[in-house]
Amino acid sequence: KPEMENVARASFKGSSYCMNIKEGAGFETRDGVHVDRGHEAEIPGSKGTANFVMKWKESKRDMSISLTEVKGLCRDITENDNEKWVPVAVFECRGCEPTGYQPEGEWLVESTGGTKYEDVDLSDEWMDYCEKLGE
Repeated sequence: KPEMENVARASFKGSSYCMNIKEGAGFETRDGVHVDRGHEAEIPGSKGTANFVMKWKESKRDMSISLTEVKGLCRDITENDNEKWVPVAVFECRGCEPTGYQPEGEWLVESTGGTKYEDVDLSDEWMDYCEKLGE
């Protein structure tokens, strides 16, 4: 949930999302999985592709994650979204469940004063001084 103090908008401009996942029918987990919109891999035993494919070590089951476009659902985070969950991406997950998300990558952040900050890394707490707001 974002804290949007003096932030008008935050937009994800990268192509790779970092998440933690859990095996859908098991107990195995994996942290820091990068699902990249620009990467496609063949899904074993299928004619399809996904943005991330792997085999669980213990169960030997295949899993895949694909970024999916859902018109009207995903959007930028705005100042009205303070402390609220906002859908920034949609994932089709087969054989796994997302358990966490790390907002790393390239974000464009605009202050309520109109200052734009490019390539912001939100994986850690972020703040900056806006001269237009004097804060």
